[in-house]
Amino acid sequence: MTNFKIFLIILWGLFFIFIIYQIYSYIKYIKWLKSLENKQLPRNIINILQKLPHYNKLNETQKKILHFKIERFIKEKKFIGVKIDITDEIKYTIAFYACLITLNKKYFCYESLKYIYVYPHTIIVNNKSIQNYIAKNETFLISGEAVGESVIIAWDEVKKELKHLKEHNVVIHEFAHELDFEEGEINGIPPIEKNQFQEWTKIMYDEFEKFHQKTLKNRMLGKYSFIDRYAATNKAEFFAVMSEYYFNKPEILKKHFPDIYKELKKFYKVEFCM
Repeated sequence: MTNFKIFLIILWGLFFIFIIYQIYSYIKYIKWLKSLENKQLPRNIINILQKLPHYNKLNETQKKILHFKIERFIKEKKFIGVKIDITDEIKYTIAFYACLITLNKKYFCYESLKYIYVYPHTIIVNNKSIQNYIAKNETFLISGEAVGESVIIAWDEVKKELKHLKEHNVVIHEFAHELDFEEGEINGIPPIEKNQFQEWTKIMYDEFEKFHQKTLKNRMLGKYSFIDRYAATNKAEFFAVMSEYYFNKPEILKKHFPDIYKELKKFYKVEFCM
């Protein structure tokens, strides 16, 4: 037997071992997921979730699915505190809203996301740029950011928004961006069903363009005065802001933007507007 044939036998043997290992790992992972489905959350964690207004509006079936999704999310994603200790309250609050907007997808868990960076306060970013040969110093306040494999959240902003429930929710906003990332292009189109694509783009893009043009003229906003102007930044921000309204102030969308409300309802498949 030549050395080349021995090499091929070894190579095929290693490949076979690799395949067997992958199958074993997959079976083990599926069993782990099944064990999570039957796991009961501790009482102290339930107490944290019950302080969240959206949690108490869910039925028991929805809560059970969320418990599973939250536990999986926390075990698969790494929380990193920047000048703040990561507590159960921080982890489970962020995980709750990240999982709430994917409640209709039981086994979805943000495949590309690896890290959640939590800051104690809103982040101040100083940016230097040169425009028309003139140096400019600009200051930005960031309460959250999503960049594919990681999400940044300012914890004080989360607490403030939950204490005074208005239209904003930084966790929903940033994880809506993460959903947008799932298709590989940040364009305001999350992973929707194929038969929804044409209607989604027509309604969402048309409304964005109307809003964008009205904010540029800064007059005659009409019904768009009910929406945060940040939504007019681009199509991705429009989707993220509309998602915030859908979960926090759905009555505004249902009354003034019924077509947007209908599209988001078909996508998220959970409703909080009574």
